[in-house]
Amino acid sequence: MGLSSSQARLLTLTSRQHAVEYAAQRLEAQKLQLANDSDQVYNDYMKRLDASKVQYKVIQPDGSIYYDDATFAKLAQNNFMFNVDGKVYLELGDASEKDPEDSTKYKPGTVRRALQDKGIDISASDSYTLLTALIKEGLVVLMEESFDKESGYEYKKLDESSPAPSIVYTDPSTGEITDKGMLSEEIFKVFKNTSVATSTMVQEISDDKELRKAEAQYEADMNRINAKDARYDTELSQLETERNAIKNEIDTLKTVAKDNVDRTFKLFT
Repeated sequence: MGLSSSQARLLTLTSRQHAVEYAAQRLEAQKLQLANDSDQVYNDYMKRLDASKVQYKVIQPDGSIYYDDATFAKLAQNNFMFNVDGKVYLELGDASEKDPEDSTKYKPGTVRRALQDKGIDISASDSYTLLTALIKEGLVVLMEESFDKESGYEYKKLDESSPAPSIVYTDPSTGEITDKGMLSEEIFKVFKNTSVATSTMVQEISDDKELRKAEAQYEADMNRINAKDARYDTELSQLETERNAIKNEIDTLKTVAKDNVDRTFKLFT
């Protein structure tokens, strides 16, 4: 191979060597990102291992007891109310129900609207996971009946014609019955803030369904990461093989070039 040809080949190989080294650096950076992804997946998995759910006690006609997953609707049917920043609400509210005066807002007088007014837009449907999350985050506090009947206050229908229960006051001295409606100051005379730690009607248990989901998601994510990592290792190995071959050829060309130069100088000495 002539001197000019050797030089041209050397330039080509050097350019390719730089390209291979850049590709290897890029793969190493991607492997580092995979390590970060793996840490994130693990941290998310550990958080989900704490998954729990709120349940409420159901007493059947025969006196037997079981616990059912609690939703806003189920708790409301069992005379629970919901406290958001000191204001009492009877229902979560449906996401499709809007404020007649502002279609961008949820129905007034609902937990959903109260949270929206705090800048928290809850569009999810009623579920035990939603209820549990809002309670855990301290955004919603459960309220249950806790009152002294001698006070005269109760939560019940005024009479059979009443469409729904409300706070009813019976004057102990006269027996006169007054419907107090659902004003907050009257509600707090019958309902008290409660929690899974203090109430005998609700409990918090491990959410096995969410745990199984977490395990399946963790396994799928790690399989994806490991597959990418194995592919990157294969590509790095191929690049290293090519880099070594290029280096050997460059060293050979440099040796040949040096020999050619040495022979040329010898002709003139």
